Amino acid sequence: MNKSHFRMINLFVLLLLVAVLVSNKLGAGMSADLTLNCRNELYDRTANEDAKHYLIADFVLKDDQASISYRYFDRDGDANSLISMSGRIIDGSAKDNIFEMAIDEVKTEYYQPEAEPVPHMQYLNSFAKSNLANVGAHNLTLRLLERHDDEGYAAVFFQPSNAVCGCRIVD
Repeated sequence: MNKSHFRMINLFVLLLLVAVLVSNKLGAGMSADLTLNCRNELYDRTANEDAKHYLIADFVLKDDQASISYRYFDRDGDANSLISMSGRIIDGSAKDNIFEMAIDEVKTEYYQPEAEPVPHMQYLNSFAKSNLANVGAHNLTLRLLERHDDEGYAAVFFQPSNAVCGCRIVD
C-alpha cells in the first residue's frame, strides 16, 4: 500500500469520526423534567396605584418540549387573558439549571374583551409574535438562581424580560 492510499484511509476515518461527533452533538438535545408555578403582582410604573393585575405563569419542561402559560387576573380574581406558548428546549444544562427554549407557537385568549388590556400581556404577546414572524422563533431562557427541591421553591431568572421571580416547584 502506498502513502497516498494510507493518507486517503486516514482522511476517511477522520471525516467519519467528525461526522459521528457532530451527529451526537446535534441529536443529543436538552432533556428536562421540571414544572414551575410562578406568581406576580403587576404594577403600572406610570401610575401611583396598587397592583391592578396578577400573573400566574406555568412552565412545563418535559424531555425536550416546553409549554408555558401566562394567566392574567384582575384584583378580584377574575380571569382577564391568557397567553400559551409551546416549543422545544434547544440548549442549556439541567445540572446548572439553565434551560434555553425556542418557542414556535403562541396563542392568546381574552376573557374580558371590554376590560382594559393588561400592559404586560400586550407587550409579551406583541414581542413573541413579532419574533415568530421575523425570526421564526421566540427565544426564552430560564435560569434557576436558587433551587430548593425539599422546600418546593426556586428563585428563577427569566430572559428576555430580565425578571427574577419566586416559583413553586411542582412534582
